[in-house]
Amino acid sequence: MPITKSKFSSLLFAAAFVSFATTSCKKTDVAAPVEENSAAQIEELRQFIITTTGEDNVTYSASAKDFVIANDANMSVADAKAYLAKSKSGQIEAGNASTEGIQHRRSYYAVAPTKAVAIKIYANSTVPAVWMAALDQAIANWNASGSLLSITRVSAPGTNVMNVTGINNGGTGVIATTYYPDYNSNVGKSCTINTYYNYLSAGQQIFAMTHELGHAFGFGHTNSTYGTLVPGSPNTDGNSIMNSVCLNWSAFTAYDLAAIRTVYPK
Repeated sequence: MPITKSKFSSLLFAAAFVSFATTSCKKTDVAAPVEENSAAQIEELRQFIITTTGEDNVTYSASAKDFVIANDANMSVADAKAYLAKSKSGQIEAGNASTEGIQHRRSYYAVAPTKAVAIKIYANSTVPAVWMAALDQAIANWNASGSLLSITRVSAPGTNVMNVTGINNGGTGVIATTYYPDYNSNVGKSCTINTYYNYLSAGQQIFAMTHELGHAFGFGHTNSTYGTLVPGSPNTDGNSIMNSVCLNWSAFTAYDLAAIRTVYPK
């Protein structure tokens, strides 16, 4: 969740396929296989993520071997490769990337229904008490959304458990980052909170954590332009929890709830 340099009320949460033509069968004319994680492959994956999230700001971290999406969400190279393979084989619906405006959309990424009913989250000792309280309230918010989602905070890490950690990254403008669901449709594997922003109000912290859990469940930013429009949602929804602006938590909007219940119906 990135933030701007303005006041807290304005906090922001804020491929190329290589083809070869040959004119002879000389050995020197035969293209070499594309190496693992080559620049061409990374760019293909990056463009795929741009297309399927509606976010133009997608960068690659070679050290972490993952992509950073709009500053506050992540996807590993392995997951991106698997999603791209599924897309090419027609295993997942691509959605509609051409719809314009600020609208609620069904995401390309989601937690499987059988897993959505038993999501587990673990927060370790690096998470300050103020953020732990915000996380617990965010979990309660999603559990009360009237959807299939059922989330529990557990006392130990484990397989397919989302891990929440805290680290002071300084005034980078990013409150927290969270992984999208993996290619096996498990909840996003981790969320990292920037404890530099411990000074935010309790309402802003709750909003931020509720927003970040949304990414872990597969929801992109409401003000992106990708995905299948959820019936009944408007062209604008300035208070949506998944907008790229950190507000003080009040409640999900009616259109948030419509979107959540459409993607995760009971």
